[in-house]
Amino acid sequence: MKQILIRYSNFLILLVCVGIFFLTFDSKKLSTNVLDLFPKVEQRDLIDIHLELEAQNQLLLYTKDSVKELESLPNVNSLVKLKDNIYMLFFSKNVSVEDFYNDFIKVVDKIPDIRYFSADILRVENSNAIFSDVNLIMICSVIFLIILYVFILRIHFLSLNTIVTIISANLLGISVITTFYDNVNIMSLNFGVAIGNLAIDYMLHHHFFRMYMHRFKFNKSVFYGFITTFIGFFICLFIPFPLLSQLSVYAMVCLLVSYISFGFIYQIIGFKRPMFYKNIRKLRKPLIGNNLILILSVVFLLISIGNMNLDYNLEKLDYNNKKRIADQEFFKQELGDSKQVLLKGNSKEDLSTKAIEIAKVAQIKSDIRNLNIVEKNGVFYAKISLDSVDSIKNFDFVDVRSVKELSDEITNGIYKPMLVVLSIVIIVMIVIVLLITRSLISFSYTIAPLGIIFLYFLTTKVNIMHLFSLLIVVVSSIDYGIYVQKEGENIRTLHAIIFSALTTIAGFGFLSFSNILALKSFGLTISIGVITILLLLLFQKRSMQKGV
Repeated sequence: MKQILIRYSNFLILLVCVGIFFLTFDSKKLSTNVLDLFPKVEQRDLIDIHLELEAQNQLLLYTKDSVKELESLPNVNSLVKLKDNIYMLFFSKNVSVEDFYNDFIKVVDKIPDIRYFSADILRVENSNAIFSDVNLIMICSVIFLIILYVFILRIHFLSLNTIVTIISANLLGISVITTFYDNVNIMSLNFGVAIGNLAIDYMLHHHFFRMYMHRFKFNKSVFYGFITTFIGFFICLFIPFPLLSQLSVYAMVCLLVSYISFGFIYQIIGFKRPMFYKNIRKLRKPLIGNNLILILSVVFLLISIGNMNLDYNLEKLDYNNKKRIADQEFFKQELGDSKQVLLKGNSKEDLSTKAIEIAKVAQIKSDIRNLNIVEKNGVFYAKISLDSVDSIKNFDFVDVRSVKELSDEITNGIYKPMLVVLSIVIIVMIVIVLLITRSLISFSYTIAPLGIIFLYFLTTKVNIMHLFSLLIVVVSSIDYGIYVQKEGENIRTLHAIIFSALTTIAGFGFLSFSNILALKSFGLTISIGVITILLLLLFQKRSMQKGV
């Protein structure tokens, strides 16, 4: 009985993690709003107010066909003609936007050449697209990784246990962040699942060094790799950005669970002798000296850092809904575009008084007798539309910044501290690696990926997700340098690091194909970094130990 419990202990752990997941997971905490990835600052609060004050339960339509079927939709209050073929549809406030959209889209699909736009509809479509995109990526990634594990290990019971451990670690990671955070972006989970797969190298280095065949033996190289990565994510935990703090907690939980399982429990269970691909030695072509690698990496960094083209627009990180954005531009051209500003006051009456004051110096296009008003922390807000804001910029109760301008300010405020944090993490990681290995060879596994990634940055607009992913590259690349230096050059290390890199590339590589720029930027940057590490392993000049 004891032997059976030991042999299937990973499956018991999985049952416990599944139980914890169902007890703690709250789907209501999941969000698809890209702004939830970033800190709650004044500009973010103002953006939320802007969105809340958007004309709700209204929908602009353009069609040359009959609109009778649209008028007969459930919960449609009225359909007002604004000009030739352009209408404003008003629907009931007693129905959710999602429910109305489900009825609306069934009719729209039957009408050719129809255009429509609403801020609420845009959010619904983007949310649906993000969920579909994230789910597809996760399914494809998991299937590919399972196939890869079977191909790498060729021991079915070990492959099955590895999959079970990865699932357990990720379930526990999701449970922890959804318990301790009030708002979790669905993209954070996608990032977290990919990061959680970094721990596969703990198993590979134990397995290919035959530590699952004999009595317990402590693997110092894996411990050093684990503790440096854990410390790196622990440092990121104190950065006041929701995305990084959520990812750090997720990664720390996954790494800890995986390390305990792969480093200790698997040795107790015991597995068969590893099977090697003998021809893997032929992939090793020591062509480039380490000094040249270090010099080129530094040169690439110096050339790139001062010439990066930064993109401050957070809206671009969201799903690129080309149809709705094109329709929005169409209606702006047909109906005219106006500047919307935010009024703030001490009461509803105060807002009305201030709106009248503005009307004396500017042409107001809104109905100031029927303002849509919200209250936040004792302050009342309303939006009005103007032809021009030049005459009201000096009013202290008016905020003329648009949602895009507010988003740009958020990003602009993040870039500088992010670069400072990135520099601190790099310095800390370099010091740790040099203390452990006392070798510039291991240092190259951190500096070379950064050099190549910054070279790639010269070919694209660098957004905030690129910088976030740089932190992950720095924190995770440390392991590879430690393994190469501590384990030496032999077929076991080749197997462990090559296959570890391949699984990491697979985990993040699928993100590169996303239609969401945030996921695409994150996945592509990390994939470039890990591919660079793989090339270093194959082509960096080092002495090679013989034998298994």
